[in-house]
Amino acid sequence: MHNLFYIKFEFVLLFCVCYIIFLHLCMKFFKLKLTTLDFMLISFLFLMLLLRCSLDDLDGNFTVYLFNNFIIYNDFIKLFKILMTLFFFIYLIVIYNFNIIVKIPIVEYLILIFLCFFSLIMIIISNHLFVIFLFLEIVNICLYCLIGLNKNSNKGIEAAYKYFIQSSFATIMGFFSISLIYLFTGTLYLNELVILLNESNITLILQFSLYVLISAVFFKLGLFPLHS
Repeated sequence: MHNLFYIKFEFVLLFCVCYIIFLHLCMKFFKLKLTTLDFMLISFLFLMLLLRCSLDDLDGNFTVYLFNNFIIYNDFIKLFKILMTLFFFIYLIVIYNFNIIVKIPIVEYLILIFLCFFSLIMIIISNHLFVIFLFLEIVNICLYCLIGLNKNSNKGIEAAYKYFIQSSFATIMGFFSISLIYLFTGTLYLNELVILLNESNITLILQFSLYVLISAVFFKLGLFPLHS
C-alpha cells in the first residue's frame, strides 16, 4: 500500500482512459448522445483530480525506488508531472476550439491522447530501459492512430503507414541496442548504468549501442535531425 501511494496519479490517469472507453461503449449500446462539451468537461474534471493527486505525492527532498527499482520518484518528477498536466489542460482547450472549426471523432481522440499522456508519464517515472522503450511503443501506437484518424484523408493514412513501417525498423534497432547494453553491463536499471557507464569503463560496442538507442528514441519522438 505504501508503494501504491506514490503512483496514485498514474492509477487515476489510467482510470480516466478506462472511464472514457466505458462511456463510449455505453453511448453505443444505449444510443446515448453526449456533446463535445460534455466530454471536455469530464476531461477537465479528471485533470483537476490528477493535479490534486500530484500535489501530495512527496513531502521532502528524497528519492524513492518502487517495485524492485523499476519506478523512481522524487520532487523533480513530481514537478514535471504537474507541468505536463498543466500543458495537457491547455492542449484540451485547444482541441475543443479546433473541434468547433473542424469536426473530429472526439471520443477516439480523447482515448488516444489520454493513453499517450499516461505512457509519457510512465516513461518519466521508469528506471528501467526496457520499460521505457515499452511505453515508448505505446506512445507510437497512439501517434499512428492519431495521424490516420481522418479516414477521408489519403495523405494522413499514407503518413501513418510510412511512419509505422519506419518506426518498426527503429524499434528493432532500439531493442538490439538494449540487448547489447545488457550483454556488456548485466543491467538495464538507469541508476546502475549511470555508475557503470563512466568514461573509463565504456567500450566501443557500448558507445555504438548507445548511439543507436538514442537515434531510435529520437526517431520515435520526431526530434532533430530525424523530425522529417
